[in-house]
Amino acid sequence: MKTFIAELKRRRVIRVAGAYAIVAFVIWQVAEIAFPALGFPDWTLAFIIVVTFLGFPIALVFAWAFEITPEGVRRTESVTKAADHSETKGRLVLMVAVAAAVALALSATWLVLRDISPTHSPEGKWIAVLPFTNMSAEPESEYFSDGITDDIITHLSKIADLDVISRTTVMRYKDTELSLRAIGEELGVATILEGGIRRVGDRVRINAQLIDAQTDAHLWAETYDRELTDIFAIQTDVAERIADALEATLTADEKARIERAPTEDLEAYDLYLRGRYFLNQRGEGIRQALTYFERALERDPDYARAHAGVADCFSLLGFYHYLRPKEAFPEARAAALRALELDGGLDEAHTSLAYVKAFFDWDALGAAAEFERALELNPNSPQALHWYAATLNMLEQPDEAVAQVERAVLIDPLSVMEAAGYAWTLINARRYAEARTRLQRAIELDPGFALAHWLLGEAHAYDSRIADSLSHYQRAVDLSDRYPWFVSSLGYALARRGDGSGARAILAELTERSHQEYISPFFLAVVHLGLGDKDKALDLFEDAFEERSPLLTGSHIGPFYDELRSEPRFMALVERIGLAAQASTE
Repeated sequence: MKTFIAELKRRRVIRVAGAYAIVAFVIWQVAEIAFPALGFPDWTLAFIIVVTFLGFPIALVFAWAFEITPEGVRRTESVTKAADHSETKGRLVLMVAVAAAVALALSATWLVLRDISPTHSPEGKWIAVLPFTNMSAEPESEYFSDGITDDIITHLSKIADLDVISRTTVMRYKDTELSLRAIGEELGVATILEGGIRRVGDRVRINAQLIDAQTDAHLWAETYDRELTDIFAIQTDVAERIADALEATLTADEKARIERAPTEDLEAYDLYLRGRYFLNQRGEGIRQALTYFERALERDPDYARAHAGVADCFSLLGFYHYLRPKEAFPEARAAALRALELDGGLDEAHTSLAYVKAFFDWDALGAAAEFERALELNPNSPQALHWYAATLNMLEQPDEAVAQVERAVLIDPLSVMEAAGYAWTLINARRYAEARTRLQRAIELDPGFALAHWLLGEAHAYDSRIADSLSHYQRAVDLSDRYPWFVSSLGYALARRGDGSGARAILAELTERSHQEYISPFFLAVVHLGLGDKDKALDLFEDAFEERSPLLTGSHIGPFYDELRSEPRFMALVERIGLAAQASTE
């Protein structure tokens, strides 16, 4: 044993072990500080530690078996034991230990960075439909060309054998100067459909071409010069020709749903397109969209997609508390049920009904079943995937929820809403560093997106970074014209930072505004909780329960409520909501 230890010393193995351990420890400390700041996922630190541990025996074997000399790397047995060589080895082998640890850490970091934002490769049957160019003389016809683009995407999305990039993403390429190859590489799609629309009176001219994104080769092209009454037949033909060109399987059921005309009233269809145009803008656009959908239904009371549009408008007005939930959601339910009565195979209507079940009825199990049916009918719906993920969170299935939003982001990679939805899901899964990474991406796409700034505030606040949360909450408040939800979060953060007077000023503002507009008691409860007044906060949460506030759906899982979990009144409220019991049955 003495001889073995002496040999370890002679070969500098012990010194290498010590040097490697010191360098590895330094790397761990740097990673622990830097990785959260850079927004790396929580598992990356553990990954670096494991990699450096695995490299430790390799470094020791190298130190035992080899010697670095001025003449190069040589096996130890073949090297003279002269002091100069021994000292050279002592210096150089320590450098090897440091280099080995650093190289392993850098290699691991590269793997992490490579895998943080996985995207699909431009293979298979991925397709993007670029916004059709409005070639009409009237610029106001833009909604019509956008609507036709949207409908073609909708038709293609119903084909399960195709993966279709969502409308929100492709609209970012409107009037772009990027080449099709560059767009294909950015989106990871193999094929692109582009075209133009000219509408003159009761006639419409549509040209469309399907192009290989990598070679620019035309796979199919067609020009349609028809009466406007043929618009639905044109959309159907385009979808079926694309499926044929891409050798995608088109089932009989999918074919029937694609070929079904949504309405026989072209004026109703025109009003519907205007409604979708405004609904996609969110904010005040929701109320404008509702007006157009209702006008479309005056023309055609049996227009199922218009009923689904009405349902979506009322659901959003209720979810974001522009209207009292008890006023908005019953209207949404009635419209969704009417849409399904008219067309049981309409995926949008199943999504609309699922939304009501999840956020108003607090029936997560029923909502999940409706979302699953919607995704059977349209596996390329980012909206269904997005809200299905939220429902899975209610059912305490965070990993499955993340899988759904990952699919949504693949379909809609440039959507700030989907990026925010992904982050929201990660926050509920308490993966705050990853959520911050996603939100920075959303803000890069749209610096003025208030919801992303608010969520970034949440991702900081729940991670014990209240000081960092304040600037993001304030930014969300400024961008949203002091939207009450965001204002209440700012009040909460101010109180937790120790600025009680600032929090009470916000409480006074919300109370005063409640005399002129609807302010949910939930928002007042948030500020009182920040101020430490739990009894008053619980009174207001119970008022929010009576109004069926959708924000209570996270009460059994959300990190915001953690400090209330030992309160009997709060736990009784969670039991009355009933979502925790549903989660336990899964």
